[in-house]
Amino acid sequence: MKIIVGTNNQGKLQEMQSAYPQDQIQFDSYTNYTKKECEIAETGKTYAENALIKARFYAEILGKPVLADDGGLEIEAFPELLGVETARFFKSGMTDTQKNRQLFRLFDEQNTVSRAISLHAVLVYAWPNGEYLLSGKELKGELTTKEVGEMGYGFDKIFYLPEKHKTLAQLPKAQRNDLSPRVSALKQLVGKLKEQKR
Repeated sequence: MKIIVGTNNQGKLQEMQSAYPQDQIQFDSYTNYTKKECEIAETGKTYAENALIKARFYAEILGKPVLADDGGLEIEAFPELLGVETARFFKSGMTDTQKNRQLFRLFDEQNTVSRAISLHAVLVYAWPNGEYLLSGKELKGELTTKEVGEMGYGFDKIFYLPEKHKTLAQLPKAQRNDLSPRVSALKQLVGKLKEQKR
């Protein structure tokens, strides 16, 4: 099975591919099918709306079914920040470490508030005719006070899992992928696709 993914984020693409052997499913960037690198206005009010906007956009320009995703980080102590606006909360061009430091600064004067956080991912697989499948998952954890670990990308070094006593960035790749909301949502979606093909 080959799945075209509508993303410019290589980390996402690699994470999806690592969830399946290449001889089972191959995840292809949409850029292999068009010379245009697309930036899409994410005008939705939810992760699902944004993922659907992206998937339908790419499916229409390619004339093929496309998988797209949206997600974000939610902070219990600051519910009005991040979430669906996670990507736009940070200045363009910031490194993962710069973004993580910006999050730490939110708590500089708030030592007593909850550091509970959650990662959300919603995936949509859309066909050019407008039909689509949707899947979503979340992972709960706590925000660390400094970066810990060497693996992963994005918020992995600051996402602490109390039950594991480790951050996502400290876990072996296979274990991290098992917990990843994007990978969990992907496996659910692929299951739905396989059901459709029976």
